[in-house]
Amino acid sequence: MKHMCEESLEKIYFYLDGELNWWRRTRVQRHLRRCQPCNGAFEFEAKFIQVIRQKGAEPAPPELIDRLRTFLHEHTDEPTV
Repeated sequence: MKHMCEESLEKIYFYLDGELNWWRRTRVQRHLRRCQPCNGAFEFEAKFIQVIRQKGAEPAPPELIDRLRTFLHEHTDEPTV
């Protein structure tokens, strides 16, 4: 079963993003139903992605944008025009 755990966890992001074909998606689903540790990891990752997507919809504070612009300007290798 260890091989199936490794295979399922390697594909978890593809699974969550709907990027697996029918056969691989079915194999991952079957494994998650049978393996509680992998199912727990799946649930954690699914919740994590959900939180990131929700927070990503909020605009960044202007101070953060200014700090990022300054940082990028100071650390860029391209000459400024």
